[in-house]
Amino acid sequence: MGGDGDTCRVSEPIVELRWAADRFVTTAPGIVSRHSFSYGAHYDPSNVRHGRLLVCNEESLAVGAGFPDHPHADAEIVTWVLEGSLVHEDSRGHSGVIHPGLAQRMSAGSGIVHSERNDGYRVDPDLPVAPARFVQMWLRPDRPGTSPSYEQRELDLAELDRAWVPVASGDERDASIGIGAKGATLWVTRLGTGAFRDLPEAAHVHALLVAGEVEVEEVGELHPGDALRITRPASLRVECRSPAELLVWTMSA
Repeated sequence: MGGDGDTCRVSEPIVELRWAADRFVTTAPGIVSRHSFSYGAHYDPSNVRHGRLLVCNEESLAVGAGFPDHPHADAEIVTWVLEGSLVHEDSRGHSGVIHPGLAQRMSAGSGIVHSERNDGYRVDPDLPVAPARFVQMWLRPDRPGTSPSYEQRELDLAELDRAWVPVASGDERDASIGIGAKGATLWVTRLGTGAFRDLPEAAHVHALLVAGEVEVEEVGELHPGDALRITRPASLRVECRSPAELLVWTMSA
């Protein structure tokens, strides 16, 4: 299998492998953004979303770099930090320092302005002065024009080593944070070398490998930044080749 957008059939469901190197890339001083879908100046009519997932950006920020005040509306925005820390501040008075193991959700609703910067050291001098890397994901909400809201919550990182953990969800009761998108759940897990994990199943699945190397049965090897887009439920097993972390969205539509 090779090339962007290659497809194969695995027991009826469609499994599409998207290579990390084929993502759109935007750069600015101190910022590298890798876009899984069409974003901003990058537009491909055949690659605008998967299920309800509209944006999946992997962001790398140098120390002190970030995104100044900018608006959002009618999007459920979930942020998962992989390395370093990120400071969030918005026009509704919410603020927080996000780090690995802390889930964050901002419901933009009728409209909100926020900023994100890699300058946590100005808030907490004990935080390391280091680059930051995070994944930000946007979903279409159930209802437009709702009142904007914000939530963040710490997870037990040890749980990620044992199983899939529901980090953000529109209907999973034990999810760390709630989102206004019924039928959508972000699952995260970490695997040690040689470990196995079955991918969660749903009508639409988007799986992004953010660290390590894994082998997906009947599909092949995935490396950091590679993603699977699955349409219709599929029973697929993942075997870890080197310590890995996977982010998987399951969506009923």
